[in-house]
Amino acid sequence: MDFFEDIYGNGKQKAYFSSLIREGKCAHAYILEAPAGAGKKMFALRLSAMLAANSKTSDREGKCKRILEGNSPDVLMLRRDEDKKTIGVDAVRDFCSTVYLTPSELDFKAYIFDEADRITPQAQNALLKIIEEPPADVYMFLLCENSLSLLSTVRSRAQKISLEVFDDDALSRFAKMRGLSDSSDAEKLAFAIRMAKGSIGAMQALLRDDAYAFSAYSTAKKVIEGQVAKDRGVSYFDFLKQITDFIKTREDLDALTAYLLSAYGDLTRARNADDTDAAFFTAEEAEELSMLFTMGTLARSFDAVDAIRSDMRSNTNLSLTAAMLAIELWSAV
Repeated sequence: MDFFEDIYGNGKQKAYFSSLIREGKCAHAYILEAPAGAGKKMFALRLSAMLAANSKTSDREGKCKRILEGNSPDVLMLRRDEDKKTIGVDAVRDFCSTVYLTPSELDFKAYIFDEADRITPQAQNALLKIIEEPPADVYMFLLCENSLSLLSTVRSRAQKISLEVFDDDALSRFAKMRGLSDSSDAEKLAFAIRMAKGSIGAMQALLRDDAYAFSAYSTAKKVIEGQVAKDRGVSYFDFLKQITDFIKTREDLDALTAYLLSAYGDLTRARNADDTDAAFFTAEEAEELSMLFTMGTLARSFDAVDAIRSDMRSNTNLSLTAAMLAIELWSAV
């Protein structure tokens, strides 16, 4: 069975690990580095299943299936609590408390640390003791976006493998190959590719969200265009309606304002001839639109949106907040 069949690209990485596992030469700790949504968790689970498939235990097929489904008692994953920004020392110690115990059904144990770059320094030091003197037949996979957030002592004891980041053409081919897009929604595909920043998982999420993210993006773009056309075909009523028609929930307000901040950031950098890659617009769009704004307008617009986002938690009147956003952006021009 090809456990890497569903993983797009990453030919060198897949060949490297396949060879190590066949030869029984896997190291005890690896850092898998890639942007969010690049498939790090999937890759780590596939590696664990390959280790099981190449072991001498019975019912290898059933055990591999349980690993891939996330149900193996010997392949564990530590995730950050949604209400916390970091992973603390207690969480790491609890997670690793079984590291010296005999595996339940496999002949090895695997510990997968999702968002390892969110593990606090104190917790990394606690983990370091295990990485320095690992028990036999224990594998650790530290998944992160930026391995430099890990302590140098941790990095020096775990081999770093960077998963592939894809260019726009590769992402487009993947989307069409998997039926995620067709010729009728080329603009949405271009949006998803640009926002994904090389991550297949992020692109898939954007294309499969029932058009919500694209709707928020499109509304933000119309708001920018409305400012450009102020009193030249777009009235304040039209401008207000664009915003209030979209904002029905706090999630809507959060999504729209996040995209607006990204858009104003692009336009400001283009106005300053900063060659940093655009995030919201294409480079051509940012350059063309930026010439229609003064730096003062961009600064006032950015500050207005930023203030609205800061007040979101305390302000309970959503309709008033949406109206205030429209007033501030209209008057910023």
